[in-house]
This record gives sequence, C-alpha cells and structure tokens, in this order.
Amino acid sequence: MADTLRNRIFDGVIAPGSHLMEISLANELGVSRTPVRGAMARLADEGLLLYLPNKGFQVRRFNAKDVFDAFSVRATLEGMCCRLISERGLEGGALAQLTAMLDEQYEVLHGRGEWTDVRAECWQDLNQAFHRKLLTLADNRWLTEAVQRASQLPIIFDSKLRPHNRDASMQLYRHEQALQALEEHCRIVEALGRQEASSAETAMRDHIIANRDLLVLHLSQQAAGRTRALI
Repeated sequence: MADTLRNRIFDGVIAPGSHLMEISLANELGVSRTPVRGAMARLADEGLLLYLPNKGFQVRRFNAKDVFDAFSVRATLEGMCCRLISERGLEGGALAQLTAMLDEQYEVLHGRGEWTDVRAECWQDLNQAFHRKLLTLADNRWLTEAVQRASQLPIIFDSKLRPHNRDASMQLYRHEQALQALEEHCRIVEALGRQEASSAETAMRDHIIANRDLLVLHLSQQAAGRTRALI
C-alpha cells in the first residue's frame, strides 16, 4: 500500500500540496481505511507527507534548498560508496563490467545524429544503472537505502528516477552535460581500478555536487521567474 501511494506521488498522479483522504483512497484501491492510514503514516515518517492536525495528511512541497540539502547528502553517501569499493578492491570481473558500462555510455553519447529525447532517455537509464552498480559493489544495504531516499526526496524524479518535467531533464541531460558526466564516470572508475580510495571518493562527490549546483540554479531561476510574474 505504501509503495502504491509513494509511486503515485513520485509520478505526479498525486500532486504536491494535495490532501489525502482515507475514505476516497480506500474506496479507490478496494481496501479498508486501516492499511491506507498505516501507509500514510509510513510516508510521513519518510518525509514525503506532512500531518496537519485536524486536516490529515498532505503531500509535502519542496524547494531549492531541499534539493541542495538532499544532493549534498547524496554526494557524501555515494562518495563513501566509492571509498568502500576502493578499500575492498574490485573482484570477479567487476572492473571489466564497469568498463563495459562506460563503453556503452560512450556509444550513446558519441553516436551519429542529433541529440534527441530518445537518446537522452537512454543516457538517463545508463547513468542510473552505473550508479546502482556501484552501490551493489559497495554491498551495504543501509547505504543503498539512504542513497535511494536522498535521490527520491525532494520529489525531483519519478518512480523510475527520471526527471518529472522536460525542463529539468534538459538541464541534467543536455548533450554537453552528459559528456561531462561521462568524463567524471571515467575518473571514478580509473580511481577505483587503482584502489585510490580518496580519489574515488572525491571524484564521486564532485560529480554529484556538479549536478546539484546545476539543478538548484535552474530551480532557483524558475522560482524567481514565477515571483516576477506575480508582481
């Protein structure tokens, strides 16, 4: 139940600021009010919903500062992920697997033709697969869960970790931005291969922070534009 509501919120089916009504949701989902109430309480614990006395639960709104803070946490966590991998060392063909992933990214980014939405989406998927692979190699469940939460809250991405709107997508996955990200991925893998823990950690942290700053700037400019429009 919590997964169903969470995905609906991430995918924009239930918009930020919406009030969730137990009876309506229970009827729609064909369940009693008890599991719905429990799911909403769980999502409130996760920070996705707010409980308002006498009003019930509301989908939380997020701002640019929330994005900045969440990406800052993610930078530290994923940097830690690379440190753990470096200290343990890559085994069982893991380096070859990472290299193959970089080769696939290269083919998408340097292929012939225009940088279309289809190619941008393909890059998004390859980028997410790369980050997930590193978390798998770190083999730390607590770390993986913490990164997932920092990646999904605030609500920038949908349930598949893709940007909600085209503007955000174009900022994070423009061709030139993707090319820069690939270079950063290569530096991360090179450091991992040499078991240079500090270099790998720093490379990943800088990689996440670069995306953070780009997205926060975009969101801040959007907010400023809306404010000017109201004046």
